[in-house]
Amino acid sequence: MRVLLKITILFLIISCSGTEYIEVTYKENDFSKIGWKEKGEFKTKFDGSIYSKWGYIKGSEMAVILFEDRISAQDLGKKYGFEQTEMLEQPQETAENSGDTGSFYGKNVEKTDCRGFSGAALFRGECPRREPLYTVYLIDENLLLMLEPTRSEDKESTEMRLNKIISDLREKIAAK
Repeated sequence: MRVLLKITILFLIISCSGTEYIEVTYKENDFSKIGWKEKGEFKTKFDGSIYSKWGYIKGSEMAVILFEDRISAQDLGKKYGFEQTEMLEQPQETAENSGDTGSFYGKNVEKTDCRGFSGAALFRGECPRREPLYTVYLIDENLLLMLEPTRSEDKESTEMRLNKIISDLREKIAAK
């Protein structure tokens, strides 16, 4: 009898502790619910997307790209996320970036930022290391999110913040 009671209690604990997955279809106006402020458009045309904008959230830039459905987001989002965050191991200098070391990012990266600069180098108009603005991306349902790190973040902490943004967004949408 005690064994049956222990098994029943264990079963109840396990079955009640699971998190319920809620399917979401993100829309353009969802992101203002978490404090994202839309600022501009990309020059790049993300084929298959229905919305692609960049803006700011809590001190850094965040890109939002929406697709018709989750399958498109999985297929195309991985491609675009990788292309926009690509860092090269060895520089690939071209005529456009030979004045700085902007050759460390992939050829499809649209938005870049000058990193690793000192005040004096910036004053002289030099850029010691041009890198992709977005260092991490995440695909959730029909959404591709890309995030810029803050000055104090490394890649891992930026990924954690991006996961938190998705979690907060899902909570706000579910609370409707």
